[in-house]
Amino acid sequence: MRTADKPDASKIPIPLVILFVTVTSCARFGGAATTPAPGANPTGAAANPPRPAPSFTLVADTYVNESKPDANYGSAEKLHTDGTPQLRAYLRFRVQGVIGAVTRATLRVYATSSSSAGYDVRPVADNNWDEGAIGFANAPESGDVVGSSGAFAANTWTSVDVTPIITGDGTFSLALTSTSTTATTYASREAGANAPQLVVEFDGDSPSLTAAPGTAQTRPSPSDPIADVQPTLPTRAAFYYAWFPEAWSQKGISPFTNFSPALGIYDSSDAEIIRKHIEAMEYAHIEVGIASWWGQGTPTDQRTPALLTAASDDTFRWSVYYEAEGRGNPSAEAIRADLTYLRDRYGSDPGYFRINGRFVVFVFADADDKCEMADRWKQANTVNAYVVLKVFHGYRDCASQPDGWHQYAPAEAADAQGSFSYSISPGYWKGGEAPRLDRDLERWKANIRDMIASDATFQLITTFNEWGEGSAIEAANEWKSDSGYGAYLDALANNGTDAAPPSPVATAADATPRASDVMTAAAPILVGAGDIAGCGSQADEATASLIDGIPGIVFAIGDTVYDAGTPKQFAECYDPSWGRFKSRTRPAVGNHEYLTPGASGYFDYFGASAGRPGEGYYSYDFADWHVVVVNSNCSQVGGCGAGSAQEKWLRNDLAAHPSACALAYWHHPRFSSGQHGNFDSMEAIWQALYDAGAEVVLGGHDHDYERFAPQDPKGSADPARGIREFVVGTGGRNLYSIPGSPIANSETLNDSTFGVLKLTLHPTSYDWEFIPAAGGTFTDSGSGNCH
Repeated sequence: MRTADKPDASKIPIPLVILFVTVTSCARFGGAATTPAPGANPTGAAANPPRPAPSFTLVADTYVNESKPDANYGSAEKLHTDGTPQLRAYLRFRVQGVIGAVTRATLRVYATSSSSAGYDVRPVADNNWDEGAIGFANAPESGDVVGSSGAFAANTWTSVDVTPIITGDGTFSLALTSTSTTATTYASREAGANAPQLVVEFDGDSPSLTAAPGTAQTRPSPSDPIADVQPTLPTRAAFYYAWFPEAWSQKGISPFTNFSPALGIYDSSDAEIIRKHIEAMEYAHIEVGIASWWGQGTPTDQRTPALLTAASDDTFRWSVYYEAEGRGNPSAEAIRADLTYLRDRYGSDPGYFRINGRFVVFVFADADDKCEMADRWKQANTVNAYVVLKVFHGYRDCASQPDGWHQYAPAEAADAQGSFSYSISPGYWKGGEAPRLDRDLERWKANIRDMIASDATFQLITTFNEWGEGSAIEAANEWKSDSGYGAYLDALANNGTDAAPPSPVATAADATPRASDVMTAAAPILVGAGDIAGCGSQADEATASLIDGIPGIVFAIGDTVYDAGTPKQFAECYDPSWGRFKSRTRPAVGNHEYLTPGASGYFDYFGASAGRPGEGYYSYDFADWHVVVVNSNCSQVGGCGAGSAQEKWLRNDLAAHPSACALAYWHHPRFSSGQHGNFDSMEAIWQALYDAGAEVVLGGHDHDYERFAPQDPKGSADPARGIREFVVGTGGRNLYSIPGSPIANSETLNDSTFGVLKLTLHPTSYDWEFIPAAGGTFTDSGSGNCH
């Protein structure tokens, strides 16, 4: 197993079968093994196998709409084509590194809806269009059709030969058009996973393999980093091991661990296990998994695509831990070959960790490594990798300096390496040995607090699941907790404090949305409405146009698309308007979504941002505020009353954030003067918020706008402790007339104006503003204080 940076540490190998080859070296396992020469192909393939054909990531994409000639859709997560009215998609690629003549170029586009007619591809001579400014009125002309996709099903990759357009290195724009009278949608680069690809084959290097569907084998130009969501620095990362079931049996011990993992003796290839591991790490605010990587073709390499696929729709990211340096001194040529391999296969994947567009590689080292190692890595890194080497004595004085340094020391409770890294370990009890670092939960909490206070670039957890060393923090029977994630992950989730463990929530919403998701504003902003889209309505476009100019998180308070929230309605009715804010939307589910069984169309469309299917409730932190999203379809979640699963979750969640200003939203309003009236079913939820000192509740369902004075759970005015409610069912579907006089404590009411509510969140107060859609004159604004 991994050395613990102690003088008496030893490494005992064990055979590891790879593909059809008998064994290969694995210096962390025990038993005799043959060690391949540095750079050797572990699978026994030819010494110089065909290199995969490079594919090039988009530098821009969008679509234009004939019926809305000035509208811009540059931030949309889907591209559209249609014949009537004309919807055209535009793509721009930058091609670099082509050696010799292009023999074939293939455009690959992931269709999110089906089409019996398909799309045509045309060249565009003008490369100067701006993704953020292009509309139908100023879109460049396109040339004659060079290829067509033919019919295809939804959620499939499509391919078109575009060889006549791609001539070699350069910038190339393409247009996708259609003669169909039915709109078709495709994944854009803003969606992250399944972005369009351009695969180029050429003479000279004779590449013969192309990128497989869903595996991003793209490589970014150093001058044009991929536009994606990445953790900001400093970041919390954990060492991770995808080498099971092989590593469960070592030194004649099976399972090779002194503990009992809560998930059992699992297989690292199991997609559900990977998903659960990512959820657990995100719960603990771990943003990056550093996955052990033993070289090309090894089981850890073969499992890397599954790790990346599981993270592609999340904010969680993966890097690799380059292990070969710990079992010898690979040559600069061998390192360069491995870095090129990592770059071409994984470095541009949506799930891979990048810093300033450069793919990150952590490197292990053995006890004898010195500055010569840094020299080799500097010489080898001709592919613009961001290299983080393991420290050794005197590393700061080396002439060659990598991008960063880190320590791997599982037998040390904490290790500080200045601004470079701060590493912590829960314990070290290797299989078949006496403990070398006893577990102490209170010490672990203190170490977490010190790690955070260090502000080091890489704040490292050693380890998430190295069960053989006994350094794992993954859930185990020995440290069970009510959260299900275990005491060590609970401590990380609470940043080392003694607060009650937060209840598990949707993984994407558990983390504060990043600036790249929510844009930039002087103060954090929430903006949105409910009761939004329908294919027969144009008002959703009018309200979407308001949000185009407003930064922040978008709340969609249920009944997001009519009439039944089907996948087709989301694709054709919601996506063309509010869909362009999908990456920064944190939705609540309405009753119309449940007209599709299980609200499956809603949960499939919004993914992890909507909470777990079957629950639909979650929370997130936004600056100084804590935001709770509740599922008011009580019959779908086992009730909303006192003692229900959701009400218990809510109380636990609020208890874990006692100092924050708090806001909640759901679809069915507790109080309303509108056609549907009050929903007494939400009283216990209001009570929980009231007891915790929450400030604001947002609702929809009634298609009007209403603001209430602060109230208690029964509807009595309470200016000191009460919660202010806004009903904002004005997203665009239609408006309802108010049936009678306003109810008690209603301060403002309007039933004739579409629009959105903008909330500006200050550390101890908030401002509100109702913004009308074009043609509307009603407005409402004011301020309130946190309790």
